[in-house]
Amino acid sequence: MVDEKDIIAILNESERPISLTKIAKKVKAKRKDIEPILDSMEKNGKLKAVKLGGGKAYKLNTPNFEVYSKEIKDLQDRVRKLEERFLSSDRVSTREFDDAYARIRDSLGYAPLEKIRLEVGLTKEEFYSKFRRHIEERYDLIAGGEEGYVRRGSLYGIIKRRDEK
Repeated sequence: MVDEKDIIAILNESERPISLTKIAKKVKAKRKDIEPILDSMEKNGKLKAVKLGGGKAYKLNTPNFEVYSKEIKDLQDRVRKLEERFLSSDRVSTREFDDAYARIRDSLGYAPLEKIRLEVGLTKEEFYSKFRRHIEERYDLIAGGEEGYVRRGSLYGIIKRRDEK
């Protein structure tokens, strides 16, 4: 005698719908013996009947993961936007960067980015991502230093303010 557990085990083997004929072959029973079991399982919400070709196929009635994945992506986007808004609420401004540069630079105007970062009090990731544009627009990058930006295999960790014309 075929029971629901046998049918569920067969349907778990594939994520695609399985035809009534294949289910009958796998449980070694006749279609007319299996159809009432499948119908009752469908009424209980355990199975979902799908039209396949000229006949019926069945698959387990699992939650729609496409809907869930879309909701998860929407939530991730909202969290990302909130995170960007939170991080952009300038904990440290470009003015503080310029002030730290003025304190740290030597008599020729050179200052290592590492010392500026420590003076400002940010992590490497925060500092270099936040001030990248500011540094590239207003300062010349010079090869050397302990940390900085890598360009074409060279480490640029010293800066000098450009002459503004």
